[in-house]
Amino acid sequence: MNWKSSLKQLCVVVLVFVVAITVLAGCSQQTAVKQDEQIQVTDLAGREVKIKAPVNKVVLQWSGSGGGFITMLALEGKNVQQKIAGWDNGLKINRFDMWEKYSEAMPELAKIPDIGNIDQDTFNVEKVIALKPDVLILPLSVQKQAQDIVKKLEAAGIPTVFIDYHLETVENHTKSIQLLGKILGKEQRAQELAAYHQEEVNKIYSRLQLINKPKPNVYVECGSEGPATYGNSYGNYMWGALVEKCGGINITKDKIEKFAPINPEFLLKANPDMIIITGAYWPKKADSLRMGFMADQAESQKLLQAFTNRAGWSELNAVKNKQVFSIHHAISREVYDSVVIQYLAKKFYPEEFKDVDPLISFQEFYKKFLPVELSGVWMMDLQN
Repeated sequence: MNWKSSLKQLCVVVLVFVVAITVLAGCSQQTAVKQDEQIQVTDLAGREVKIKAPVNKVVLQWSGSGGGFITMLALEGKNVQQKIAGWDNGLKINRFDMWEKYSEAMPELAKIPDIGNIDQDTFNVEKVIALKPDVLILPLSVQKQAQDIVKKLEAAGIPTVFIDYHLETVENHTKSIQLLGKILGKEQRAQELAAYHQEEVNKIYSRLQLINKPKPNVYVECGSEGPATYGNSYGNYMWGALVEKCGGINITKDKIEKFAPINPEFLLKANPDMIIITGAYWPKKADSLRMGFMADQAESQKLLQAFTNRAGWSELNAVKNKQVFSIHHAISREVYDSVVIQYLAKKFYPEEFKDVDPLISFQEFYKKFLPVELSGVWMMDLQN
């Protein structure tokens, strides 16, 4: 090989080396740009919010009550525990059966700091700032209460976004799912989740539009307080909104703005065709209606029966006609509330929806989107 050939080969090697270094440097610069990138989103309060991407840590509120946790769980799977910098204790206190199931599958959930609750005036702004999250996710229902908190956190460089599942509209559910998907960099998974929800809900609503029958009068009560004390019922919100959307008449829609107990005399006078008592697992209230992962069918039947023993209830049409039902309280105002919509439509119009099985649909959702297996008692008819 002569010296000219050697020199030519050397030049080629040097050129390849320089190109490689340039490419690597370019990739490094691109990564840096991505780390510092800001995305702009529109939240459910109509606010334009800028958030640093990618979002690695979020702070949540209403973890067990239509906040962002279940959606995040469906988007992130078991990795969700790595994404939550802090949250409230709502899942642990109000959905104990779900807490036990989820924390068994994802033990790191138990290590997530409790930053308090806005609606209980225990939210710790300083603790949240110290955790340095990328964003605070709040339900739209607390927007008014959260005004000062939002200002303080934004002054500390922590943006806030509002989501909404409580008004029970397909539009807000879709926007909330897509918003969380964009924030977390899970847009494809979010689109799949939103499309699934839309399809499941709309196929029930479309069939309801074809029904021309008298609508049943329905009373819904949260069974958290037990038979001795009337629990919350609902206006055009949560369960109340779902009753109306599913072809029933919510007897408390004009008596309650969002949720509150009603006067027992009003219920006795209204004499509903159907009664639905929602359940969960409230450990500190032994006679509350127990449903969910840790429920036993026989025990839950006894607890539901106890509600019908209230003064005057034996004369109610719903009780006399054995139209008393129960469903888990946490299935509403969530990404899987299509199960509630199926359930209510089937109860209100059993012949028209005899081919629908809400429990099978719920099992399908868990298999498709959530990292644990569904078990326990989630919906039931009073047997006696």
